[in-house]
Amino acid sequence: MSRLSMLLGLLAVALALGGCAGTAEREQAAISKRETLDRSARLAFEKAQYSQAVTLYAAVVQAALAEDSPASIIDARFNLALCQTYLGDYDAALTQTEWADAERQRRGLPVDPELQLLAGTIHYRAGRLEMAKSTLSALLQAGEAGPATRARAHFVAGLVAADLAALPALREHIAALREGTAVASRADYLELQASLLGLEGDIDSALRLLDQVADLRRVERDYRGMTRALASAGGIAEQAGRLQAAGNYLQAAGNYLYRAGRSAAQRDDPQARDWLRRAINAGARSGDTALVREAEAILPPAEAPR
Repeated sequence: MSRLSMLLGLLAVALALGGCAGTAEREQAAISKRETLDRSARLAFEKAQYSQAVTLYAAVVQAALAEDSPASIIDARFNLALCQTYLGDYDAALTQTEWADAERQRRGLPVDPELQLLAGTIHYRAGRLEMAKSTLSALLQAGEAGPATRARAHFVAGLVAADLAALPALREHIAALREGTAVASRADYLELQASLLGLEGDIDSALRLLDQVADLRRVERDYRGMTRALASAGGIAEQAGRLQAAGNYLQAAGNYLYRAGRSAAQRDDPQARDWLRRAINAGARSGDTALVREAEAILPPAEAPR
C-alpha cells in the first residue's frame, strides 16, 4: 500500500511541476507502454476496481520484463501482489512477492523492507500466522526499514500476536507503537490496545476502543481498516456471548459483524461472506430478526446459514 501511495504522490508532484514549467524549456519525454499501463492500473486501483487492476498490473509486469528494468519489475510485481491480496488470491500474491524478491537478489539490490511487509501481511490475511510472524520478525530484527515501515510492521505483527493470544509479544508491539508516536498511527495503537483488553477479559473497554478505531478509520477513509475494527469488535462480543450467555453481547456481535460484512460486500471483499454469516447466526440467537433479514438480503440465498 505504501509503495503505491508513494507512486501516486510522485505522480501528483510531477503533474504540478509540469504545469509550472514552460513548454519551450523542455520537451515532454515519450511515455512508454509500461508507464501508460501503470497509470491505467493505478486508476483502476484508486476506483477499487481490483480485478481490472490485476489484469493491468499483469500487463505492466510483462512490459517491465521486456525493458529488463529491475526497479520497474519489482514495483510492478509488488503492486500486482497488492491487488491480488485485495481479491483474496493470496497464493498468487505470495508468488509475486517471491518473484520480486528473487529479482532483487538476482540484480544485487538491497533488501526491500516494504516487500517483506507486504509478504508478512499476505500471510496474515491468509491465516498463516506463524509464517506472518517469522516474516515480520525478520523485517524488524534486520533494522533496515524506515520508521513508518517499522511502525506498520509492528502493527501487523501485533495483530498476529493477538490472534495467537501471545500477550507478551502483543504488549511489546504496543510499546513499540507508543514509542514511535511520530510515525505510528493512533488508530493502529488503539486497535492493538483493544485486542489486549479483549484478551484480558475487559470486554466493554475493548469494544469502546474499537468503536473509536472504526471512527478514526472512517475519517481517514481507510474503509478496510474500519471493517477490520468492526469485525474484531464482533469477534470479541461473539466470544463474550458464548462464555457468558449474555444477550446484549450477542446483539452487539451481530451489529458489529453485520456492519463489517455490509461494508466489505460493497468492495467484493472475500471476508464479507463470513462476517455476514456470523452476523446472521448472532442475530438469530439474540432475536434480532431485522438484522437477520437485512444480512440475508446481502448474501446470495445459497450462502445464508440454515
